[in-house]
Amino acid sequence: MAVLNLAIGVDMGATKIAVVLADRAGAILAETRLPTLPQDGPASVMDRMAQAIREVMIQAPGPVAGIGIGSPGRVDPTAGTVSAAANLGWDVVDLAGGIARRLDNGLPVRIAKDANAEILGEIFFGAAQGERDCVYLGIGSGLGGGIVSDGRLVIGAHHTGGEIGHLVLDPDGRLCACGQHGCAETVLSGPGLMATVRELAAGGDLPTALSLGSDLSVGNILAGALAGDALAHAAVAEMGRWLGMALAVNVALMDPALIVIGGGTGRTAFDQIVPLARRELARRVLPGAADRLAIRPSRLASSALGAACLVWQA
Repeated sequence: MAVLNLAIGVDMGATKIAVVLADRAGAILAETRLPTLPQDGPASVMDRMAQAIREVMIQAPGPVAGIGIGSPGRVDPTAGTVSAAANLGWDVVDLAGGIARRLDNGLPVRIAKDANAEILGEIFFGAAQGERDCVYLGIGSGLGGGIVSDGRLVIGAHHTGGEIGHLVLDPDGRLCACGQHGCAETVLSGPGLMATVRELAAGGDLPTALSLGSDLSVGNILAGALAGDALAHAAVAEMGRWLGMALAVNVALMDPALIVIGGGTGRTAFDQIVPLARRELARRVLPGAADRLAIRPSRLASSALGAACLVWQA
């Protein structure tokens, strides 16, 4: 039987949902975006997601093989469920089944943790093509992680493999949304970088031209660091140090050939934080352990493209 070359990919975040129609060459043939509005409840979110999928699917020039969805939270790809999605306010939701019932078209619906979909997309079309041992770190509103070992996604016995964002780097650190203190995403994320700026500013020792009000942004901080702003530079240096620690854990546990840095903050800050992270990494691992480690920025055109790869991987 011929392999169908078209798939729908859905990337669901806490604030927006992106839906694409893609082919096996990685071309995006149609796409749409809509707000997630998780406060309306999972049924409403799935209603609107299904409608967006229909709107994209009618533009397909041929048969569609299936639908892939990348979701935050703890994802059980076999059961099709999402649980412990704190940023959505969801407990246990039958996401795959809910979308399949709403579409009622017989197409398979496959789901994965969002970062697992991302690393799969990088292997198919992005920065990790040809790699069999690699890690993805998505630095955005939080910190997501996906791991591929010997060509296979690391899902784990309890579907929490690769939860790098909740690796505790500092037991006495900031309170995380998960309830723990010092999780990596409290310092390796857009909100984490802004929190670092405000904490350093409270010390009063570093001059700055940054506005510390509601208009403080990752972009302003990174631009300030490049312009020599002392406070911004110190905050970015701190982020690079924490990234180096997180990389060291991945190197010690997985010995990857490649680590891909994605996410909005990760891509934007890549050139500023990765050289700092490499220096910290070298201090934290066995001599020579990271000498040949490649670190690359994400090259995936859309996170939803990675979700489409769930269909072709099956």
